[in-house]
Amino acid sequence: MLKGISWIAVVVAVLLLEVIGYLWYAVLFVKPWTDALTAFGHTPTGANVAVMQGLGIVNTLVLVLGLAWLTARLQARSLGATVGVALTAWLVFSFTTQSLEYLFMEMPANFLAINAGYQMVAYALAGAVLGLIRPKAA
Repeated sequence: MLKGISWIAVVVAVLLLEVIGYLWYAVLFVKPWTDALTAFGHTPTGANVAVMQGLGIVNTLVLVLGLAWLTARLQARSLGATVGVALTAWLVFSFTTQSLEYLFMEMPANFLAINAGYQMVAYALAGAVLGLIRPKAA
């Protein structure tokens, strides 16, 4: 199932998305994101940060592996094709799922915008890395 995947691209994409995630949530949108969390009634405590970070990395790894598998399966070989596949996957799977979650949990719209925006950027960047670092020919 994972044949034809560039493991170097997967590692690079996971590392890049972790850095972008940190910048997105801890630098660029820290105040509006934290405000939206507290408006929803959630107060970040920082408890179990290592566990949350670890699970976040596993989640990112699964995402990138899924995109690598999908782009290989669809024979998306160019940068534009891999980014296009990744953004389509984001729209069809991630954004629609997040939107329903926010709708039915009555979360603030800016919370959805920040989180879905990060996911869109993450999918696009992962697609770009997968398009730029191709697997070796078998």
